Amino acid sequence: MTVAAGLALAGCGGGHSPVAGPKPSVSASPTRPVAKPRAAGLDPAHLPAGWSLVAWPAAGTIPVFGQSAPVTNADAPTSQPSTSEPPARQPPATQAPAVAPVGRSAEQPTSTLANPNAEGAPLVLLVKHYQPDWLQVSLPVRPNGSTGWIRTKDTRLTATPFALTVDKTRHELTVFKDGKPSGVYPVGIGTGTTPTPLGHFYLAELLKPANPAGPWGPYAFGLSGFSDVITNFDGGNGIIGLHGTNQPDRVGTDVSMGCIRLRNSDITALAALLPVGTPVTIT
Repeated sequence: MTVAAGLALAGCGGGHSPVAGPKPSVSASPTRPVAKPRAAGLDPAHLPAGWSLVAWPAAGTIPVFGQSAPVTNADAPTSQPSTSEPPARQPPATQAPAVAPVGRSAEQPTSTLANPNAEGAPLVLLVKHYQPDWLQVSLPVRPNGSTGWIRTKDTRLTATPFALTVDKTRHELTVFKDGKPSGVYPVGIGTGTTPTPLGHFYLAELLKPANPAGPWGPYAFGLSGFSDVITNFDGGNGIIGLHGTNQPDRVGTDVSMGCIRLRNSDITALAALLPVGTPVTIT
């Protein structure tokens, strides 16, 4: 689903202060792609190679149990991925083992998430570990890399065959489908003082800016991650975006305040292709 919005991503205008738009509302534009539903016959415990499980909570307030953050920043990927290999799906070694809540920890949530989110988009969560009763999910909160557990019964499960990698050195975004590369796009990234963060994220929302000729272009994905240096921008929390631009000549350079910029034709193609929930690895 696309949400029409005045965006408050992490300084994505690259120094051009955006004009605040209206409170986000559901767009009248055609429905965007959604991941394949569980009812289609996929076993959530045994997905095909390259696929990822996605959870869509049903309630307006989602209790999260056993929320945890990475011990250090060491879990951010540092090696350069091969363009012929999909992003790694293994949990970082510094994270705690995936143990579902039991006893009192299964009765007392450590936090809650609002559904829809602050931009008015339906809450979607990338599943890291599936169990019949519990899902360990990536959380769209600070600090980056936070995880928690939600009850499986409170969600609708889908699966996506897509994954993305962003290579900051090469200024390239690679799209994987079924674990195989299917497209490469040039991108602009954050500058040295406002870098695009490293790590494992996912596409948390798809927004439609009020002005398609503006600094965000015709579409903007909000990622589950946040800038490491910007904590407040235009009323937002420094969310990292993947979006178009009105400066196409600067795609391929270090130009933004942390967001990932694509040419408008490329973000339009990706908006028509990628469902929210798609994992994103930035190296």
